[in-house]
Amino acid sequence: MRTFIEDYLENPSSASASALERSKNLSWASEIDEKMIYDVLASGQFRLYEEMIFSSDADDLHAKTPVRPVA
Repeated sequence: MRTFIEDYLENPSSASASALERSKNLSWASEIDEKMIYDVLASGQFRLYEEMIFSSDADDLHAKTPVRPVA
């Protein structure tokens, strides 16, 4: 089975139309508690995750040459 990204790279309009059609059959989505989503987004754990992901320092780590200990 192909992934959305592969399909999108091959034909963006077809992939978008297919994804829209498949999203109409997501019966489980109506059972999601919106309050729980907002509670998780407001949690300290999520804020820490955001800081780790969006921190400019994290991006700089990939550019630096790692220091290797001498044995």
